[in-house]
Amino acid sequence: MVEGRRPLPTPAHASDILCRAMTDEPTHSSIPPVETPVGQGAPEAPPDGGAAVPRDKRRKWIRRVANLLIVAGVLAIPGYYGGTCACTAIEQNRLREDLEAANPQLAVAEEALTSGELFVVETSTTTTTIDPDATVEEIDEVEAAIAAAKAERDAKLAAFKAAATEYALTVSGKIGEPVGKILIPKIGVDVVVVEGTSVRDLKEGPGHWEETPYPGQGGNFVVSGHRTTYGAPFFKLNELEPGDHIDLVLPYAVVRYAVTSVFIVYPDEVETVAQKGREQISLAACHPIYSAKQRIVAQGELVSFKLIEPEAVTPSAGG
Repeated sequence: MVEGRRPLPTPAHASDILCRAMTDEPTHSSIPPVETPVGQGAPEAPPDGGAAVPRDKRRKWIRRVANLLIVAGVLAIPGYYGGTCACTAIEQNRLREDLEAANPQLAVAEEALTSGELFVVETSTTTTTIDPDATVEEIDEVEAAIAAAKAERDAKLAAFKAAATEYALTVSGKIGEPVGKILIPKIGVDVVVVEGTSVRDLKEGPGHWEETPYPGQGGNFVVSGHRTTYGAPFFKLNELEPGDHIDLVLPYAVVRYAVTSVFIVYPDEVETVAQKGREQISLAACHPIYSAKQRIVAQGELVSFKLIEPEAVTPSAGG
């Protein structure tokens, strides 16, 4: 985070993009002050002529009530967190079942992450050194290999973009629907992502900013999630380091990113997750924990992917 930097003006549609749905962390109300009885001597008799309540006894009951309120407040905090996490766990199970039922290819898609089947995308310019003593035939072979590799890369990226665009159209406007899974082995994340970032959406799981492109469309796929409540999927986001993997399992592709940076910003510094014309992912959550004052963002670059074809699933007998 750049200290002392004044937040840049932002477009109207993005002015609260890092703020929305991330400010429903629990608030703690203070215990009402207990008024201390004033005056000396015996308490006045009630107007109806009944027996007066001794001052010491009245103070004793006030202290008991105050202690009960304190205990109730303390117990309510873990109860709140436990309750939100339980609700999210139930919703996550439902979302996972819905996602896998609608996309049976996901049952085998994750195997690509460990089988070495991902196509590696070169993210930096590479040079090929040719032996000065190479023959014309050898030089032609090297140049042909370079051209073939470039053609394969371009073809795969074009297919990736086409699949992403088609999928984006199918989920456009379907707020709250499951769209895929995020896997972050380093911090133990395996969670279903929903479309949208409303308060209700983020209670069920991390939400995709619907105005940002899907992986393959050449932009920054941005996701918000809770850090302390509702399953706290991004609780350990601060533990990510450059090089750690962030994996996405989507109905059309398995995508792997490598973390490039983790930084802290204020809610209105939306330029930090702006589109830069290249394949990225940004995960955002509240910071510090138990506060919505700032945001922590983990950002990564695309390193590899594999397209998933629905017809690759073997149909059951008689189906």
